[in-house]
Amino acid sequence: MRPETMQGDAPFWDDLRTLYPAAERFVYLNNASDQPYPRPVAQALHNFVETSCEGNPEDLYTPEVPRRLRETFARWLGCSADTLAFCSSTSDGLIKAVNAVAWRKGDDIVIPMNEFPSVSYPFKMAEQDGARVVFAGRSGHPVTEEDVLAAVTRQTRAVAFSWVSFCTGYKMDLAVLSRDLKGRGVEFVFVDGMQGVGAWPPELRDTDVDFFAFQVVKWIAAPSGIGALYVRPGLLDRLRNPCLSWYSVPCCEDLTLLTDTDLEPFASARRWDGGTPPWLPMVGAQAYLDLLEPAGPEGVAVRLGHLLDDLRSRLENAGVPTVVPLSSSHRSSIVFLDLPDAAEAQRRLREADVLTAFRMGRVRVSPHVYNGPEDFDRLVRVLTGAA
Repeated sequence: MRPETMQGDAPFWDDLRTLYPAAERFVYLNNASDQPYPRPVAQALHNFVETSCEGNPEDLYTPEVPRRLRETFARWLGCSADTLAFCSSTSDGLIKAVNAVAWRKGDDIVIPMNEFPSVSYPFKMAEQDGARVVFAGRSGHPVTEEDVLAAVTRQTRAVAFSWVSFCTGYKMDLAVLSRDLKGRGVEFVFVDGMQGVGAWPPELRDTDVDFFAFQVVKWIAAPSGIGALYVRPGLLDRLRNPCLSWYSVPCCEDLTLLTDTDLEPFASARRWDGGTPPWLPMVGAQAYLDLLEPAGPEGVAVRLGHLLDDLRSRLENAGVPTVVPLSSSHRSSIVFLDLPDAAEAQRRLREADVLTAFRMGRVRVSPHVYNGPEDFDRLVRVLTGAA
């Protein structure tokens, strides 16, 4: 991390914007769905495919690629590399975590209302073993830490939630909530980190979170298919192995062991890697995180804070309210606008090449570090009819 990138308006960010061809064509404010690729990511993917076509493909598949990406993910998550297993999606990671627990009849699992299916559906497998899902908060409203804690009882064995809500933009305080849940006797804390990683540093080593899953494509620009599942240190020996295959044991790096059927799984979380991770998404993710390395997760958070302050000022001056106030410590890079005719506003934005999302009956704006004040100016002008 270079000191100058810790300034939200540093030239680094203007230079980064020039690497996004999409930013020349649109006002792109839909990063919570998919982030456009900057040129270095596209070039890395192209080079991989070209070598696969014209060179020796086997040269591409070295153990260094997953080793380095695991270490890079650990830097952005604030944990050690040996606590991470690769997963193909957030759902895949949480499915592994749910299947690792021996559920019992009478176990309660608290999940907020309005959750993304990657959080709610894996726990239907726990229900098959007698567990029960209990929902916290109110439908259509941000679910807070207080709402989650209010749903916890003596029967609550686990709590699962999104770090950043896809449908309200509310960002949970991971350290405080996980600590308070453990203080109330909750054994397992599961977190969907999809809408936060790459935008905010979760600093998992400073939390009591047991499982945390995410994948790339949104706040880390790369092809879908690679992510990671964090497993809290010291937890593995208390759990079942939810998946074992050749990437769970040393033969994935020492091919002379391929026919050995009695290998011990890795002692670290990588025992849950299972099968071969997808190389092309790994190449893209590494290229993107290398591009952002001069800033690192800390610099990215500073930049996003700077952008949200700017967006807040413009929306307040235009009289446009948000579901989660941009003055709140729970704000995130997902901003829902509270408009009287959201569908019509979304139509006008699309016609003006201001690309946002329409979720839960509202316009969702999700800027990332390459966006700038000129994008917010265009957004507000369209919303107020000044464009």
